[in-house]
Amino acid sequence: MNSSPSSAPIVRLSTALSALLLVAGSAIAEEWPGFRGVNGAGVSASSGLPVEFGPEKNLMWQADVPFGRSSPAIAGGRVFVTAVEGGKLMTLAFDSESGKELWRREIERSKEAELHSATDSSTPTPVTDGKSVYALFHEFGLVSYDTKGEERWRLPLGPFRNFYGIAASPVLAGERLFVLCDQAEDSFLMAVDVNTGRELWRQPRAARLEAYTTPVVYPGVDDPQLVIVSGSRWVDAYHAATGKLTWTLGQVGSSPISSPVMLGDTLYVSAIDHAESGWTPFPKLLEEFDKDGDGELSTADVEGKWVANHFGWLNSDGQGNITVEDWDRVGREMVNDDWGVIAVRIPATGGEPEKLWSYRQNVPYIPSPLIYEGVYYMVKDGIVTSLEPTTGEQLKRGRLEGGAKVYASPIAADGKVFIGTLDGDIAVLEAGADWTVLATNSLGDEIWATPAIADGDLFVRTRGKLYRFGVAEEAGEGEGGPVGDAAEAVGSPTRRR
Repeated sequence: MNSSPSSAPIVRLSTALSALLLVAGSAIAEEWPGFRGVNGAGVSASSGLPVEFGPEKNLMWQADVPFGRSSPAIAGGRVFVTAVEGGKLMTLAFDSESGKELWRREIERSKEAELHSATDSSTPTPVTDGKSVYALFHEFGLVSYDTKGEERWRLPLGPFRNFYGIAASPVLAGERLFVLCDQAEDSFLMAVDVNTGRELWRQPRAARLEAYTTPVVYPGVDDPQLVIVSGSRWVDAYHAATGKLTWTLGQVGSSPISSPVMLGDTLYVSAIDHAESGWTPFPKLLEEFDKDGDGELSTADVEGKWVANHFGWLNSDGQGNITVEDWDRVGREMVNDDWGVIAVRIPATGGEPEKLWSYRQNVPYIPSPLIYEGVYYMVKDGIVTSLEPTTGEQLKRGRLEGGAKVYASPIAADGKVFIGTLDGDIAVLEAGADWTVLATNSLGDEIWATPAIADGDLFVRTRGKLYRFGVAEEAGEGEGGPVGDAAEAVGSPTRRR
């Protein structure tokens, strides 16, 4: 274990208080308004969720969806997702009770972007207040629709220079929409008026390069005082009303994808060291790949090699070939003095943030962590690690069945933790310090998107389907029995108890 608790006093919260703080001031009504629910916590107050489910078990409905990596956002009887199909940027709405597709709207991308094959323009999850939905696309910017699909406003942004795509989901708090755009240059955080799409403020993020996290607001969405961003090498807190930088903390890992979570006045950020075993010197790279001996790496030099798959990022100035200057710039950003899971005390007004502890074993690159009922969970390629959130002490580490890659983030409710894998399985854990796997449910289709929980049910988006699972009742079948053909017909969900 690589845990190093700070010598400073640590606020020790009871499990009950920890759970309360996760939802304090939030909409604990059973909705899931954006990425990982309320304020990115990944926790729902729903109960009665199924342990076993699939296309033929505890299925309320299923619907076909075009492929996209955004997660479902649920409120006001609607389920919203985004997608990219045939160059069109799409927002879709489904009836949450029946699964019927209510509408889909398309906008033309303003400029086709060069993006890595594992991302697309619809990676950000839309956010909704039940009256409107707000979607962010890498190749366009922001667009808002009402629940009937009528466009309310649009705000073009970009073009962006982020080879792995703008991935931060918009955050809705009151009358403001917060949007983070971290990229190779000219990164910024902005606030937008939700009613008009008018830009309220824009804060440049000088020296902040590519990152892919969704901000959190503090102390909560009902009364946001700060917008906190886990960026590359820095955590920054901005005044929610003005955008003014309030405090900053350095040396926290580079290019994070895992979004931060909060517990009371403690923030948890997570990033790996991209060059843990050292950054390869450029001359060695030239020796291996420079076919024409010109001291640079062209696309022809690296064709079919690992470098080709990341050329748009390694070519950091966006021009010509990969040069020694490009390589050194990326290397300076990737090599870190500190990294891993880092717990940070959010300061009182006028104070300074404080690192409390760090942990460096099996730290995930993509999935965001989860704090639920006093336990911190993280998942890396099928390995689940749980920590005590006030000290960083390891509680348990274990492997899921199959050890598949995990891109979706864990979520929790009803004493259970749900983890979707790229292989199309969802593991259901009994939550706790000594967590156990209750079931592994196969959906037979890749899961890129983080599932959602609302109204006592689980919503899952796979590559080609959108599912709603719930504990169903059927004549002659006990709890957890098959739901039969009724639920498979769109518009005829099986009644739950």
